[in-house]
Amino acid sequence: MNLLLRRVHWYGENREGVRDLRIGNGKILEVGCNLTRLRPERVLDLSDYVILPGLINAHDHLEMNLFPLLGKPPYPNFYAWAREIYHPESHPVSDTLQVSLTDRLWWGGYKNLISGVTTVVHHNPYYRKVFGHRFPVRVLRDYGWTHSIGHGQNIRRAFAKSRGKPFIIHAAEGVDSVSAGEISHLDRMGVLSSNSVIVHGVALTGEDIRKMCQRGSSLVWCPTSNLRLYGQTAPIAQLKGHIRVTLGTDSTLSGPPTLLDEIRAAHATGQTTGEEIFQMVTVNAASIFGLKDGRGSLQRGASADLLLLPERGESVAQRLISATPSELALVLVQGEPRLAEPLVAEALELGEPKCLVEGAPKWIYGDIGALKKRIVQTAGCENLSRCPNPLWSLLKTKEITEKLI
Repeated sequence: MNLLLRRVHWYGENREGVRDLRIGNGKILEVGCNLTRLRPERVLDLSDYVILPGLINAHDHLEMNLFPLLGKPPYPNFYAWAREIYHPESHPVSDTLQVSLTDRLWWGGYKNLISGVTTVVHHNPYYRKVFGHRFPVRVLRDYGWTHSIGHGQNIRRAFAKSRGKPFIIHAAEGVDSVSAGEISHLDRMGVLSSNSVIVHGVALTGEDIRKMCQRGSSLVWCPTSNLRLYGQTAPIAQLKGHIRVTLGTDSTLSGPPTLLDEIRAAHATGQTTGEEIFQMVTVNAASIFGLKDGRGSLQRGASADLLLLPERGESVAQRLISATPSELALVLVQGEPRLAEPLVAEALELGEPKCLVEGAPKWIYGDIGALKKRIVQTAGCENLSRCPNPLWSLLKTKEITEKLI
């Protein structure tokens, strides 16, 4: 779609002001003032809105976002939590796993879309038949991974296969001696390197930080999940300035419903500033995961992965921290609308809004109504209501009478 976004409050290249943005061929073609419309551009007057780069969720397990919060914390480490919750023959795990993998992945995609996320890092296999151009958001494609030291298979081989691409692994996820020894273990195995992306890092010691700094490794911070399961989170204040840090939600098994919730949780820890968090979910993530098409920025020539919010007279960092899913006015993925509030949807001739996000009507790409119907038919309304998924009531559809909490 060719778009001319007029008079939007703009933040980029260390400048702030009111700008026009020209979008075409999936990219930001031009940034300026009083740009002339070119046919066949659609023109939007967005003088009441602020534009941000589409957010990057650095850690999710997309197919696990239909689950409710599980477990009775606190735990010493991830392995203890996993042993307690994973009972595939029992409710609610058994009911949820009846839903097709494709439908569970799409539900995870919508979780990210209503967060203003345009790119998500999926810590599991890349499903080529699902994560194509029709998926609601972009999914990192080039990466290597294993789950963790305790649940990984042949970590050295997985690391070698990554061939310099980001290698993602859970490590130091807990508060006990097992967790505290994992970074040293990875280093002895030769898999702590400049492309290693450590997820969680709750038990990082000063020596671990020194090793990660020497190797050039990065960290994905998931404060909500960490604080819920273990009562503490990674020592971000000690990491800043030494190690690249980005932010991820984890799945709804332990994390928040949206990345916007995670952003507020990160800020509430007092370990980092709003500006630093803004960097974490934009340029930091793009750097860590090798996104070289301008994602995470508003520069000319960058991929048009964009987010619009009502302007509130705040800095861009403050606006991001205060943002809620109900406020999203427009989300573009490679220049194509994926979510829009009613007035924007009408201007773009997208059709009638058929979804409610936190009670606010939205046009959303795809058919969420059909997706929710299939989920209910498969998992059962009663089973879903007994252990409600936190996204279910957050994202409603007009086609279904929503009786689930």
